[in-house]
Amino acid sequence: MEGALVATARFVADKVTILVQLDQKLKAMTGIEEKMEKLKQMSTIIDMDVVDCYDTETLRRHWSSISSFEPVRDFFSSNNQVVFTSRISDMIQVVTNSLDSILLQKSILLNLPQSNSHMSLNSYRETHSCNSFVVIGRELEKNKIVNMLTKDDNESSHGTLKVITIVGMGGLGKTTLAQLAFNDEGVKAHFESSRMWTVVGAEFNPVKIMKSVLELATDAPVKISQIDSVRKNLEKTLSGKKFLLVLDDVWNKDPLKWGVLKAALTCGARGSKILVTTRSQQVSSIMGSSNTTHQLQQLSGYDCLSLFKQFAFGDEVADRTLMEIGRKIVEKCGGVPLAAISLGSMLRSSREETYWSSVLKSEIWQLGNEEDKVLAVLKLSYDTLPPRSKKCFAFASLFPKNTRIAKDELIRLWIANGFIRSEGNFDAETNGKHVFNDLVMGLFFLFEDKCTMHDLMRDLARSVSANIYWNSKEDLVKHSGNRTYHLHLESSDISKITQALGKKSLYLRTLILIHCYLYVNLPAIVFSELKFLRVLDLSYNGIREVPTSIENLIHLRYLNLSRNHIEVLPDSVTLLPNLQYLNLSFNHGLRQLPKELGNMQNLWDFNLSGNNIQVLPDSITLLSNLRYLNLSFNVELRELPKELGNMQNLRDLDLQRDFRLTHMPCGLSQLTNLRSLPLFIAGDKTSACSIIELEDLKLHGKMEIKFSNDYKNYSCGGRKILKNKDLNELCLEFNGSERYDNDMLDDLCPNTSLKKLSIWDYMSPQFPTWLIELQLPKLVEVSLVNCRGCEPIPPFGNLQFLKKLCLRSMADFTQMGAEFYGYRGFPSLQELFLYEMNNLEEWSESHGVVELFPKLQSLKILGCRKLKSMPRLPRIQHLDISCCSGSILSCIGGLTSLSVLQVEKMNDMTSLPSGWIRNLTSLTELQIKGCRQLQSLPGDEMQYLEMLRSLTIEQCYNLASFPSKVGRLSSLCFLRLRGCPSIILQPEELVEILNSVHEFKIHICGNKVNLSGQLQYLHKLKKLSLCGAHDESFTYNYKIGNEIQKLTICCCDELESLMTTEPTSSALQKLKINDISNLTTLPEWLQHLKSLHFLSIQDCPRLERVPRGLKNLYMLKRLWIVGCPQLKSRCQRETGEDWPIISYVPYVHIP
Repeated sequence: MEGALVATARFVADKVTILVQLDQKLKAMTGIEEKMEKLKQMSTIIDMDVVDCYDTETLRRHWSSISSFEPVRDFFSSNNQVVFTSRISDMIQVVTNSLDSILLQKSILLNLPQSNSHMSLNSYRETHSCNSFVVIGRELEKNKIVNMLTKDDNESSHGTLKVITIVGMGGLGKTTLAQLAFNDEGVKAHFESSRMWTVVGAEFNPVKIMKSVLELATDAPVKISQIDSVRKNLEKTLSGKKFLLVLDDVWNKDPLKWGVLKAALTCGARGSKILVTTRSQQVSSIMGSSNTTHQLQQLSGYDCLSLFKQFAFGDEVADRTLMEIGRKIVEKCGGVPLAAISLGSMLRSSREETYWSSVLKSEIWQLGNEEDKVLAVLKLSYDTLPPRSKKCFAFASLFPKNTRIAKDELIRLWIANGFIRSEGNFDAETNGKHVFNDLVMGLFFLFEDKCTMHDLMRDLARSVSANIYWNSKEDLVKHSGNRTYHLHLESSDISKITQALGKKSLYLRTLILIHCYLYVNLPAIVFSELKFLRVLDLSYNGIREVPTSIENLIHLRYLNLSRNHIEVLPDSVTLLPNLQYLNLSFNHGLRQLPKELGNMQNLWDFNLSGNNIQVLPDSITLLSNLRYLNLSFNVELRELPKELGNMQNLRDLDLQRDFRLTHMPCGLSQLTNLRSLPLFIAGDKTSACSIIELEDLKLHGKMEIKFSNDYKNYSCGGRKILKNKDLNELCLEFNGSERYDNDMLDDLCPNTSLKKLSIWDYMSPQFPTWLIELQLPKLVEVSLVNCRGCEPIPPFGNLQFLKKLCLRSMADFTQMGAEFYGYRGFPSLQELFLYEMNNLEEWSESHGVVELFPKLQSLKILGCRKLKSMPRLPRIQHLDISCCSGSILSCIGGLTSLSVLQVEKMNDMTSLPSGWIRNLTSLTELQIKGCRQLQSLPGDEMQYLEMLRSLTIEQCYNLASFPSKVGRLSSLCFLRLRGCPSIILQPEELVEILNSVHEFKIHICGNKVNLSGQLQYLHKLKKLSLCGAHDESFTYNYKIGNEIQKLTICCCDELESLMTTEPTSSALQKLKINDISNLTTLPEWLQHLKSLHFLSIQDCPRLERVPRGLKNLYMLKRLWIVGCPQLKSRCQRETGEDWPIISYVPYVHIP
């Protein structure tokens, strides 16, 4: 009875789906658009309510019959199946009655044709899966942009920052042109220190953009939100660096907002550039000047046709008749590449002349506005997509503009919502990947490492999805209605969440609440009324407890509770029969899981990374359908379940950074579907899995094999257990057992496809044959760490594709010469690292190689104290030498291509080798740190460093002189001088330096440099710190400071004499006066600091009063008075004698 009822429901659902697919035809037939909208709702209700309820109950019965655990709770009263049957029957009757009232002719259900979509699954081609088409027709414009970016002309009119804008209508390829320039090799070299790209969009929030740039520059998340803190950190990070920043898709027309952002970005070195893409000429004029604006033009007809042909025919020979039709179609595209690509992708799947002709004659070409015409072209492409691809494309409109989402995550959400299902021989994930790649091929999605959308494509997605998808960033609550099935709320408060959910809660399918900081205020409505939810994402909300009522969400497929503060997961979560994806990652307090975890038989993907779980419940091995188990970064996890081998559908087991694991359980060889195992730990316990069990596993990707400290059975009996593995990265970490390492390493010979190899703690006296003979020809990266007693080292110079080589703690490695270079001499090596090579004495030239290290760009030598020489390196750009003998520096003079030089902790060096600095004419950055015995710098040679932009001298305690000619280096824009207490400078020399360098952070001692009467001449100085003492705490505070144009003077207890006349202008914004015990009055020259924003006075116990002139500092916003007891009483709010003088200051801090 039940089966017949549901079969009827499925039949009705299928026919309604066809009706929905034939949207336009049905409207023409019935002439009633409102009925069509109701049909679409009916399709969702049938599929997700009636059918899903039945499937869930069937699943429950099946579990109850086979489960060894107690029966799962009955969702529809298992003791009364009549009630359940009656409920299903009633639901179908309601649907049928609704259909009767909608359709004009019920017989139409039996006579509808099948969809005739022209876009098929088979049209997918791997070559286009990452938008990997060749850009056509933009070479001249690219060169023009590249020239504008790299031309170091007179920047005086632009300060340190020039803004270049690319302007053009949507679809012309502004972002593509910017990407071409951004990835140009010349641009990469020119902006070697920092290149960043951020998408701005309609919301121009200066703080948000600053945070984005800061995250890109530091490659780390930024948790601060105060604008001053963000700005200061950004200035600190970019200070002295010549950077390129791309601001993509800018719409802001508010000059004030742009002014705030631009002011924060002027901290970089001279020559820094911002590249902007925008549709608006007004935006361009606000952000840049007319001579730095590039108006992007339409593609020529020839180039547009070539682009169309590339997408329509690929590698096929183009049909002449179709190409003639295609030429006429391209003419109508008006030189807009996005339109040509979209139509080419659409027509790729059809070779019917009539179909091509119908596109040519389409009414869309009658539209007058070019952007409307482009949107119509995109809509035409959308209309030819298969139904499931349409749903998947429209789903992306749920996310706020410019959201970047991982491919796998998007596919999970599609599957959870039922848009993608298993079909034939393909499972849902495979079908999802095919759909994704189809959408990428048609440029519906843009994909590199993550998925984004062109703004016009996103406009299309929002238009075709109507009110089905709603997000808090772009939509108003009133726009959420009866057809809204998917909600996305970000950074919203509880009232807005409740209001949005209250609009339409019953049939909600997707609910994503991110950064809403719910804590204990998790809306009860989520678990009490949203019973048909399929996707629930509550990540980043500070949630501590999950309510037991989560069991009500029986239709849930996807549950994301990551990055919260959950400590205990309720047992009721195991009663979610349909759950496929469960993400509990980075709940650092989570230590244990429900015992009955094995009940979740539908679970496919389980992410437990970043927690503190110590023991996994044994029942986890009963998850027979689990495919992905992520246990990485569980630093407290001590062992894995013994029956792990039972999980035979497992494809990916991630154990990276699980430091306490000592072995793997037996039976790993039973995981015949396992494809990824990033970490295998070999142990010698009785219950430990033998490394030989890896032999028959078809693993690929990245793998680390780590031998536990007690491992002794170093033998695979000659069986090459990794030979059949398609690994591209392999790390082998031994435990230092000298006796057995060689045999094991010989047996771990990887496949010849390997690209990255790391070997740690290998102690045998020689390497195996496969490494000595370099039987891995495709290697691009090699690391040997703490491999003691191994000599000779393999001739890595023969590896044709090797780009990066790291040798660390190779104690017995004494020389690098002909054997090391081989006959090729490292033809592709770009990076070389030599760390703690304590006995390395000789690094010789090679006379048997035409050119040694022809592509080496970066060399780092650390702790090689016996090394005294190095060969000529013709193209090296970055050299970092630390903790080595000073004599090695004599070789540097010949490195004329050097751009960045860092010299640190050369403790035996008293002076730099004579004559070598004058040869480094390409040097742009010089750092000398921690060279305690260094006494002098070659002042007469510094004048030759005409390209030097950044100079840092730190912690050189015996350095007595500083070259005065540094201030005359025209390119120098950043100077840091700190921790050099012995330096003696003439005051005029220091003034010249500070007025010529755009950015500086200098700490001098008042006992060594007398600045009396000089302060009025420092026209660029913005931050000044004056301290009476010379102590470590003051140095430390300076160290963590992030201000630019800053001067710190310690041992300075005479303030009045610093300024003897009123300055013609003063840029000073921040003044700190600290720890001057004999100071009784503040200097009169304070009244001349008209730009002062911040004044801090600390630990001046004898200071008696505030000068009346302070009242004239109208720019003063903050005043701190700490540790000044006399001053404190006089400055008490309302009652103090000096309060009237300072009452105008907005923020006064006197604790």
